[in-house]
Amino acid sequence: MLNEHQRRRLEVSFGLLDRALVEMERLYLSSDLPQGAMFEVTSDLTPDERAHIRMTIARVRDRLRRLREQFQLQPQRREVRSLLRGYFAHFWAVLSDCRADKLRGYGEVAPQLKQALDPEVEALLIAVQRLEQVIERQG
Repeated sequence: MLNEHQRRRLEVSFGLLDRALVEMERLYLSSDLPQGAMFEVTSDLTPDERAHIRMTIARVRDRLRRLREQFQLQPQRREVRSLLRGYFAHFWAVLSDCRADKLRGYGEVAPQLKQALDPEVEALLIAVQRLEQVIERQG
């Protein structure tokens, strides 16, 4: 019924949806919401809303299972290393734009900002590069 290109398209698209649903459940519908040094997630959902969202996610996932069976689709398999690699180009661009010279686009930059901020940004870039090197090592 489907040619190979159509099958791949559906597998990728449905895989992306399913992955987003898993992330929603694990990250945003749990009682242990994520937080770090520079961000925190707070929930403004009521218990009833969370329950309704979970129920709807279950329905979507059931439909995805039926589609997988009906069209003999294969689940998308991704290695953790591959998923982690996707972060690094983005990190590099975002952090590079945090240097004092780049902040001029947001207003006047205090003369002392370059000395105070840029070494810290460089240290973050080095740390990200080290993370990337660990990920790139294939043992």
